[in-house]
Amino acid sequence: MKPIVLTGGGTLGPVTTLLAIAPFLKKQGYVLQWVGTRNGPERAIVEAAGIPFTSIVAPKFRRYFSWRHLLVPCELILGCVQAFRYLSLHKPAAIVSAGGFVSVPVVWMGWLLKIPSVIHQQDVRLGLANMLMATFASRITVTFQDSARFFSKAKTVWTGNPVRDLQPTTNAIVLDSTVPTVLIFGGGTGAQAINTLVSAALCEYANVIHLTGIGKTAVAITHPRYHRFDLLKEEMKEALAKADVVVCRAGLGTLTELAALGKPAIVIPMPRTHQEYNAAVLRDAEAAVVCDQRVLTPETFTQEVRSLLYNTQKCEELKQNISAFHRPDSAFRIAEIVSSVAA
Repeated sequence: MKPIVLTGGGTLGPVTTLLAIAPFLKKQGYVLQWVGTRNGPERAIVEAAGIPFTSIVAPKFRRYFSWRHLLVPCELILGCVQAFRYLSLHKPAAIVSAGGFVSVPVVWMGWLLKIPSVIHQQDVRLGLANMLMATFASRITVTFQDSARFFSKAKTVWTGNPVRDLQPTTNAIVLDSTVPTVLIFGGGTGAQAINTLVSAALCEYANVIHLTGIGKTAVAITHPRYHRFDLLKEEMKEALAKADVVVCRAGLGTLTELAALGKPAIVIPMPRTHQEYNAAVLRDAEAAVVCDQRVLTPETFTQEVRSLLYNTQKCEELKQNISAFHRPDSAFRIAEIVSSVAA
């Protein structure tokens, strides 16, 4: 049976979605391969899942002014050449993407080589990478029913967002059982702005599991309840399971996992990005506490976390409301669509 190529990276949002689909495709007998970025955080996680990984040059189409825009044509051409060579060699049955700029040359060259592709739109707002790929995709799946309006009705299916198996397989983070636990992270690459809000004051009333992101800095905290990591792989499931409250960005991969687990959350969307639209959906449904990064200080951040940790009624309401966003059959449904396209 021909392989199926999963493609995405740069951040972990597209990666967790594709990893949720992977087991269902493996059950159908497909061999999986991955095309990602050279310097993104996805390689270690993908390889840990037993999927062979190849990197190509990934052009980044920024929505803001940057001198690096001058490099985009060269990066795009080189990425297309690498993708064409890779696809010609491996001849996959299908390509699957959940967004990310590294996917653009792969889907484009797949179309040129008559290899069908399925792309998944995670966020409420249409991402630029998916906008560039939509015309060339064979089928499109969406997390939110309203997002279908961005694409051709004939090839778009509302499936919800897939979630990987979140059952913990480790027990490596030792916590103080007399206090609640807060997990703080800013996505797969971390968030410097969130890191600067974390202070030792949090440890006075809670265990703090803090993922800073590789290469990101944070305030030096020496406290037995403070547990700092650059990146968690399989241990991330353990951290999520042990957390009473989660503080995070508003990437859809993260929010979907919180919905599957029913976790009370304080969501801090990245300003002036699609994440603000994702966060607005949760805020309107009273499914998360949403904070504006631009007005937060370490003191107000600490107060927000403490207020939620010790408000049992509020936590229960958030659990119920965010759980309503979870569709348990999403991964299976998308895998079935991929299989039908590959056939």
